[in-house]
Amino acid sequence: MEVVINSWGEALFLTLQTITICFLVMHYRGETVKGVAFLACYAVTLLALLSPLTPLAVVTMLQASNVPAVVVGKLLQAATNYRNGHTGQLSAITVFMLFGGSLARIFTSVQETGDPLMAGVFVVSSLCNGLIAAQVLFYWNARPPHKQKKEQ
Repeated sequence: MEVVINSWGEALFLTLQTITICFLVMHYRGETVKGVAFLACYAVTLLALLSPLTPLAVVTMLQASNVPAVVVGKLLQAATNYRNGHTGQLSAITVFMLFGGSLARIFTSVQETGDPLMAGVFVVSSLCNGLIAAQVLFYWNARPPHKQKKEQ
């Protein structure tokens, strides 16, 4: 049981944070009913996935599908940084903490679970976070161009 809590404990809090943010975005857009429906659908889906009725192969496939999501998200960010020639207001400390955290998760997932899929997700995540961290260093002194105000 300790391995499960150590390996997956943070996921509970990240999930709660994410669904709270999603609900609040909908609520402040004036779509509270839609937000409540989202919470209900999320809860039902989560209960179904955590039940013994869901085959392990489905859970494994869903876990593996996280890899393309991470890669696409980070590569889009890296491409935007490259196109802009700077990282904008991207927080260097956050980027380096993400990079360090994903490196640490490789070690902890190997040590505590031995699950190669979980370790693989963190290896890919570390590579992508490393790319963004390298861009932060490369573009350290680059500044976004100032937009000129149009005089009327």
